[in-house]
Amino acid sequence: MNLPEILGEARTLVTPAMTDALSRLSPEIRRVVDYHMGWRDADGRPVQRRGSKSVRPALAFLSAQAGGGEFRGAVSGALAVEFLNNWAFLIDDVMDRDRFRRQRETAWVVFGEGQAICAGTALLTLAQQVLLESDSPMRFKALDLAMDTSARMLAGQTLDMTFERRFDYTVAESMTMTQSKTASLMRCATSIGAVLVGADDRTVDTLADFGQCVGVAFQARDDMLGIWGTPDQTGGRPRGFDIKARKGTLPIAVALNDETRGDDLRKLFGQEGELADWQVERASELITATGGREWTESLARRMVAQATAAISELDLPDDVRDHFHQLAAMGLPDDVSR
Repeated sequence: MNLPEILGEARTLVTPAMTDALSRLSPEIRRVVDYHMGWRDADGRPVQRRGSKSVRPALAFLSAQAGGGEFRGAVSGALAVEFLNNWAFLIDDVMDRDRFRRQRETAWVVFGEGQAICAGTALLTLAQQVLLESDSPMRFKALDLAMDTSARMLAGQTLDMTFERRFDYTVAESMTMTQSKTASLMRCATSIGAVLVGADDRTVDTLADFGQCVGVAFQARDDMLGIWGTPDQTGGRPRGFDIKARKGTLPIAVALNDETRGDDLRKLFGQEGELADWQVERASELITATGGREWTESLARRMVAQATAAISELDLPDDVRDHFHQLAAMGLPDDVSR
């Protein structure tokens, strides 16, 4: 299978199971979740929209194969990862005041902050429930992995929020946030399937290392899109939205710590109110001039290389290894505009 076929099969397996799991939610919460997922509009009418790419569920299924099992052995793991991912989206959008996702307004803008937070919390609960209900003998180990992941994601989000109030954070702190908030979920996705099918510890640990590297690469690419991406690449968000939000992303951290131009960027970020377009453009120029873009792009490429090196240590069928490589390559920032 090629990459679109891998993602398509993941969606085919996970979507009906997700729909079934979501049926236990109250109508009020389900309405918010269905809207957030892109399945229905704000009035509850079905819509034809492009939903999630299903990268993380696909990795969960591949991890089951890498662990000697079948795709279907990881359904509960794929569900848990997808629920954790969308829990984070719903809550983060509220905290970050992001108004657009997947080419339309975010759930909190449409339904209010309280409803969005309740919907996100419901998905966090479902992530745990589907694992507990799994028939895998290793379900408790998988649940422990999911709960550890959610704790890491919360720690990363908390650190991220502190960056909005201060501009003296280091590149190392920004990397810690990236590893906790984003890479930990990818680490979970690439190992939870193997856990559920009873793979040995070496296989699970190697897959986790692969996911950690891929997660950093994906976030590095997203950090570049947050500054230089176009609205069609960023779900409708305007160019430079991470600059306007004064986010503590990797290229911004590099620029803030530059001895020559870091003070200029701090002065821009320290101003009251929303940055004007010309200020966003000036900040973008400073980030590029300090090497923030180049450093972040190089990081993404190094992490993809490390991920593929890690997966080469496992004795896998050629097609499974190739699928891992294809998914890792999605972290390469080749499509970010100049």
